Amino acid sequence: MFEERQMPDNDSGSEWDAKFRGFLKKAGEDFKRAAAEVKREADKLVKEAQDPERQAKVRAGVHEASVWARKTAEQLATLMEDGVKQAEGALEKVASRIKTTAEKPVEEPPAPAPTPVNAAPPAMDAAPPPAPAVKKPAKKTVGRGATKKKPTTAKGAAKKKSIGRKPVEPVEDDA
Repeated sequence: MFEERQMPDNDSGSEWDAKFRGFLKKAGEDFKRAAAEVKREADKLVKEAQDPERQAKVRAGVHEASVWARKTAEQLATLMEDGVKQAEGALEKVASRIKTTAEKPVEEPPAPAPTPVNAAPPAMDAAPPPAPAVKKPAKKTVGRGATKKKPTTAKGAAKKKSIGRKPVEPVEDDA
């Protein structure tokens, strides 16, 4: 796949060596420049991290965050306690209502007073009872097919699934 080339022994080899040395020199300088930039940036970050003013700002921010978290946790705990107390109170009320209704004897309705044998029947209202409503005759539908019945055949009966019952056998019409 790749062919191996041998270096020529004539003057073109010295040109190649010169180009290669120039490339290595340039790459070395680039590496030195990049290393110097990295070192400067690292020194800058170390100085900022060790700066007392900056450390004080960071500590203040951390302290503020911890105070906020503590206050929020206390508020949450208070709300949870209130909710639990309300739930306990509601359950106690329900339990006491159930207990009082279970303890009360069932009140029987008072027995009707005995009526004398000669007593007149109770008076009825003077208004006569309402007359039964008269049904209107059903409207006829012509050509709509609303009253068509499907014939029961073995094919139609086979589609129905039984639900715990014996299957219905189809009825054959002689007509």
